[in-house]
Amino acid sequence: MKLMNLSLKSSKKYFGLLVLILAFASQACSAAQSPSPAATESARQSQSPTGETPNILDQTADAQNVSFEQIPTPTVDATPSSSTPAVTVTVVNGDLSIRTGPDLSFDAIAKLQDGETVTVLARSIMDGWVQIQIPSQAGETGWISIQTNYSIVTGNLLDLPRIDKVEWNVGSYLNNCTTHQMIVKPSGTILQPQNRIWFTPGTYSVYDLDVDGQPVVANLTVLEHREYNIRKDGNGQRFDCPQPLQK
Repeated sequence: MKLMNLSLKSSKKYFGLLVLILAFASQACSAAQSPSPAATESARQSQSPTGETPNILDQTADAQNVSFEQIPTPTVDATPSSSTPAVTVTVVNGDLSIRTGPDLSFDAIAKLQDGETVTVLARSIMDGWVQIQIPSQAGETGWISIQTNYSIVTGNLLDLPRIDKVEWNVGSYLNNCTTHQMIVKPSGTILQPQNRIWFTPGTYSVYDLDVDGQPVVANLTVLEHREYNIRKDGNGQRFDCPQPLQK
């Protein structure tokens, strides 16, 4: 009887231990199958609304390891190609001046003879002027006007490159040789007696401020590299220009 009681107690003890082991094993299996809240949130963020996984750049990457390809800026070739039809200018009705820039205020540096034909290299942003090779000066270029009846253009000027920037011409000095104060218009510049001021090329009128009515004493077309002397005041009195004049 004692032996049977001992065996029954041992059986109960082993049975309870077995139940405890099975319970632990069941919890461990459940934990392995259920994702953690952090893992679930990470999985949600890694999917796009369409269900596709986007290509995400790792924000912890070293910025020095990231390179960018520079897209080259397109450039415009201003040189006429060999396939571009030639544009020529033929001089008619007399000679045609070649100037340093696309305006009458630039110096004339050469001439095209009546009947001469030249190839046009480019056109100016200022309509009516084209750039050519100077026939008498190898390697040098100049500008001619095509606005007058001294030239005939053959070809389409719009096929040529356009020069938008031209170095502006050099100005000249306007010398007031008189003892009167003058005003130069349209600039409105005051020119003191026996003084000189530098002006850019253009058309100007000079008025005597010291005479009633401020009469005009000179109308000038200022070109490059020159000096213009105002020797007569508004009363008609003439003066010699002292040298040097003040600036």
